[in-house]
Amino acid sequence: MHQRLLRCAWAAALCLAAACADTSADRSSDTGANPRGFVTAAGDTLRQRGVWSDSGTAESEFAALYVNRALVAIDEQMHFTDGMRSTRRYRYDGVQQLRQISEERSLTAASGNSTPTLLRSHVEVYFTGDRVDSSRKVVDAVPTTLQPYDIDNFRRHERIIAARVPTTYTAP
Repeated sequence: MHQRLLRCAWAAALCLAAACADTSADRSSDTGANPRGFVTAAGDTLRQRGVWSDSGTAESEFAALYVNRALVAIDEQMHFTDGMRSTRRYRYDGVQQLRQISEERSLTAASGNSTPTLLRSHVEVYFTGDRVDSSRKVVDAVPTTLQPYDIDNFRRHERIIAARVPTTYTAP
């Protein structure tokens, strides 16, 4: 429910900013240069959808968002084999530079001999070029240290997803 509210709020903000209309798109497993994956909305806002899987632990659906033909965001919904989910957003500055990664995730944590506990995590990382400007991680309302390897993992995954979409869109 929380993930849907976040997506709805972001979609409403994008629609107001770009005067866009409701859109839908074909899902394709390889959307690298597939113009069929694009749907034009009012104004110059485009969306491309795709899917990705690591064939073992996770599967994701993503949507690349373009404004004035430049990639501005990729929204991703990951589904893990243990039933947990993660919602990520990668934001770009319109000239192919990653500016922010944010994640909302549900985690199952073992706690001694008791039943596993469901935790909720929120992560934000801000970049200037390749440098991390700031980051924060909150797990069940408790601030937690975000480790450098966590940031490396986020960036590695972002490159995997970003490689499946063009950084700019030119109409066929």
